[in-house]
Amino acid sequence: MRKIETYMAAALCVLTGVLAGCHRDFRRSEIAAKAGDKVLTLAEVAAAVPAGLAPEDSLRASAAYVETWVRRQAKLMEAERILVDQQPDIEAMVEEYRNSLLTYRLDRYYIDRMVDTVMSDSLVSRYYDAHRQEFKLNRDIVKGMILTVPASFRMRTRIRELMGADGEERQQDFRDMAAKNNLPLVTLDEWTSYDEFWKQLPAALNTDENRQKVLATRRVVELNDGTNLYYVRLTDHLGKGATAPLSWTADVIRNILYNQRSGDVLREKEDSLYQAALENEEARIYVKKESE
Repeated sequence: MRKIETYMAAALCVLTGVLAGCHRDFRRSEIAAKAGDKVLTLAEVAAAVPAGLAPEDSLRASAAYVETWVRRQAKLMEAERILVDQQPDIEAMVEEYRNSLLTYRLDRYYIDRMVDTVMSDSLVSRYYDAHRQEFKLNRDIVKGMILTVPASFRMRTRIRELMGADGEERQQDFRDMAAKNNLPLVTLDEWTSYDEFWKQLPAALNTDENRQKVLATRRVVELNDGTNLYYVRLTDHLGKGATAPLSWTADVIRNILYNQRSGDVLREKEDSLYQAALENEEARIYVKKESE
């Protein structure tokens, strides 16, 4: 194996600033370690060690970094020796990765500068109307409310009646009564997954029986965990497999539209670069198309 050399004592003296007892003025360009034809300089070690460490911590961090570097180089040299027959394949893979990384970075450069990220509500709505049947729910979603009532609350019957009533006036009476008596009320007016809805209730109540009971009615369902009563009412429900509402799919649609715009920009730029390369004779095609 090719020779590996380390210059730890000198290197660590310089890096930690502990110069007492060191009789040379070491420069940061000097070598900390060497493996084959690879060199690790003091400057590279210093850049890798976090600033502001205590001298003893800096010493340990520097030593650990140099040791890790030497171990890696030793492994790489052994790999080059044993896998010599695979070098062409490895180099081809490295080149392919490099090319992929460069083209990806270029794509991001164009997208960041040329793609409008603003999707108007009307544009999203038009896309939804044209593709409505493509958006199917993969879970139950609901709207509803949950009221927590102490078992000792005397007006349980009245507030439950108001909670289950229709009409905005009676619903306002219900909200006023809950607020006046400091009863915790969770109102979910936006579509929410049924699983998220149940996270508003004690985990012990989240049983298949209770879930089915609540889902089966639009009336108020009473649940009891032994400490409090929980009045639960669903005001709307869409089941798994139903067409998803616009509000549920809006973010997905915006992402689709963004990807479409990005694809259009990249195709346009790629075509432009292709034509320019041929016209400027920076690239040539020697194989004719079948139609030519």
